Amino acid sequence: MLHYTSVLKADYSDALEHLLFFNPGQEHAYPAIVDSLKLFGAPKIVNDKGNIRVKVEKLDEVQSLFAMDDDKLVGALVYSRVAYEHIAVIQIVVDNDYAHNGRFAERMLVMRMLELLRSNARRIKGIDAICLLSGNNNVREIPV
Repeated sequence: MLHYTSVLKADYSDALEHLLFFNPGQEHAYPAIVDSLKLFGAPKIVNDKGNIRVKVEKLDEVQSLFAMDDDKLVGALVYSRVAYEHIAVIQIVVDNDYAHNGRFAERMLVMRMLELLRSNARRIKGIDAICLLSGNNNVREIPV
């Protein structure tokens, strides 16, 4: 059963590393990844008192939303409030089985994570859009 958390135990470090850095689906998002690296810097996994989190070079504060299917890490969404009115999605990754052509594609994990972020953003004063990099310096704004 899918559930979401913002806290991830250090036991999931290898799984998160695989999702972020060795994901076979990243070739489909290559232009957006390049844009994200230019804007925000490279992500890295940091151990913080028994939990892990993602940081990026050029931002002091980033947050993550992790998707779990029972005890398996199947997705991660890294984001930050980059302006008073905008939250930027820095990186969104899913396990190959949950990708658009995976065996669990019908669970629409990317859309679920974005909708959860959107729902949370509605409760933050001043936020009016979530920004997604779509490659080639294009930004797609999703109203909250």
